Amino acid sequence: MAYSDLLNNVSPASQASVIYDLKETMKAAGYTVQGSGDGIAAHSAVGDVITSAGAGAGGMNNSTAWFTIRQASGGAAPYSGTREWTFQRGSSANLWQCLYSGPDTTFDQSTGTATTLPTGVVPADIKNFTNGSGFIAILPGSTAFTYQIRVGDSAEDFHWYAICYPNGGGNINGRVGNIPMTSDSIATGEGDPYIVGASANSLLQATITSITAAEFFGWQGKNGLIDDFRQINTLRLVNSAGQIIFPDGSGPNPENGQSDGVCTYWARQGGNVAQGLKGAAQKVKWTGTDRTTGSTYDTLNFIVFDDTVWEWDGSTVPSV
Repeated sequence: MAYSDLLNNVSPASQASVIYDLKETMKAAGYTVQGSGDGIAAHSAVGDVITSAGAGAGGMNNSTAWFTIRQASGGAAPYSGTREWTFQRGSSANLWQCLYSGPDTTFDQSTGTATTLPTGVVPADIKNFTNGSGFIAILPGSTAFTYQIRVGDSAEDFHWYAICYPNGGGNINGRVGNIPMTSDSIATGEGDPYIVGASANSLLQATITSITAAEFFGWQGKNGLIDDFRQINTLRLVNSAGQIIFPDGSGPNPENGQSDGVCTYWARQGGNVAQGLKGAAQKVKWTGTDRTTGSTYDTLNFIVFDDTVWEWDGSTVPSV
């Protein structure tokens, strides 16, 4: 395992702490800030001027403060590349723009200012991955929440996330993440085996299986005939009577009492533009048993967020 973690963060001073702490954790994992602006006067086209999660000079908690961060070096194809993400705070600390460059373009840092995002070298390949355009609520509306951050390096195929849920437990109320597909599940020639998403919605199966709910996004057929950035959803497993088996329908394993997880498959359903399979997620599984968000099992190796199972660090008891 090659993760950098920032776990058990409870009731931050502002929601901007989530994005600031995500940036700092990504830097600890080898990712690099390419450019930034503090929303006031400080700007760099080559590095990081955001030095705190608060307001004022060098702060993340200023309207229009932003940064671009690049995937760490290394990694085998198709997980290697120059993927970049740009985050910009809106008029309040839960509102953000989240942009993704894809594997074959970058943000042109010479076009940014202290308050203005840089444009893309190939602007058509710069994509918004929130549930809508502009500044969108991707974090909770109040600061009474707990958040968990994990960032993987090349050994983890650059999987990373920040997930928020109410203090005391409950459904996810803020999240942003980059999820890799397994190499043996993606289509031949697929150039970008990732889905990215940022939303204040939960990860409950009822929403992420709805093609009308813009939850996660990704390229379909990157560098191929389609080459289209689209909303991509995960598919439930049901029996012939339509009963849900995964998630939450199989029950615990009778041999060990554990809640076994199964792969989540991500696709665009038939009848939609750029339909077809994106892949099976490496790091996110359906849970077999309904559990409380933030609960862990299998000796703290896994944590449950809504109906999904994620890898955990094997030692930390999460705050719930």
